[in-house]
Amino acid sequence: MLKIKQKYKIIIILFALSGIYASAQVQDTKDPNEIHLYLGAGFSAIHHQHAKRNGLFNGSALDFGIGYLHYFHKNWGIYLGMGAGTYNTNKTVDVDVFTPNLIDQNDYAFDLYSDVGYNEIFQTQFLSIPLMLHFQTKKKSHAWRLIHRPFKGFYLMGGLKANIPFKDRYEAKVLTVSNAAYYPEMDNWAATQLFAGLGKFNDGSEYEGNLEFEMPLLSLAFETGLKWRLNRTLLYTGIFCDIGVHNSVKNVRTPINNNIAVAHLTDFPLITYAEKLNMVNLGIILRIAFFKDPHRAYCPY
Repeated sequence: MLKIKQKYKIIIILFALSGIYASAQVQDTKDPNEIHLYLGAGFSAIHHQHAKRNGLFNGSALDFGIGYLHYFHKNWGIYLGMGAGTYNTNKTVDVDVFTPNLIDQNDYAFDLYSDVGYNEIFQTQFLSIPLMLHFQTKKKSHAWRLIHRPFKGFYLMGGLKANIPFKDRYEAKVLTVSNAAYYPEMDNWAATQLFAGLGKFNDGSEYEGNLEFEMPLLSLAFETGLKWRLNRTLLYTGIFCDIGVHNSVKNVRTPINNNIAVAHLTDFPLITYAEKLNMVNLGIILRIAFFKDPHRAYCPY
């Protein structure tokens, strides 16, 4: 009787081990590592902290490069890349400046109201190094590589991107300046005395220079989209969003409301840049990925 029970135990153990082995055989294996070529383009916004008004400059962003994706799990991987890109913004804004308690040449107190038409072009070129965590959905069968299916699943990436600028440049111009003076004691306005710096002035000053960023420019990087099968390659189609978290500049520019007197009308200052700029980029991205299937031998026939 004891021998029979022992036989049953052995049979149960063998049955359990065979079940574990069978489940291990049908379990999804991780994907082969991939080499990526990518191109991203879209909308760029640069916010100048402490700009008097309208501190959001809009433009375009372009990013391209190469990357390597290593899978440590069937759904998870680590992505490391290197590329280059550029940001371009071109913005025209109207800046309102109020300067109270000024004294004119006749010793009368007045408040100065200024409206400045201002245009600025900003461009920067940089090297980018993204380090991101990759997640993908995957079918239960690991035979997707052997079946010609156009659609594989969804993917999501998130992490940090370090941008290292090697060139940055701005061109700025004061298009128009309109000054009007209000005299509280006389309850009267003056806005046509050009000799006193009151009225509308065209063709203001022009500037160009660079900001000398503190390096690197760090951004939170996110990307999501679809993963497609193209014969022996993969195609990623997605959207990306980069949010600047610590973009410091060395050249902090003079506030615009520090220079509104008559003597400065021919040398009007730039819109203020504070110690930080926040860059936000949003657009579409395409990736071509190449892989080598370790489970499939090369057939010369």
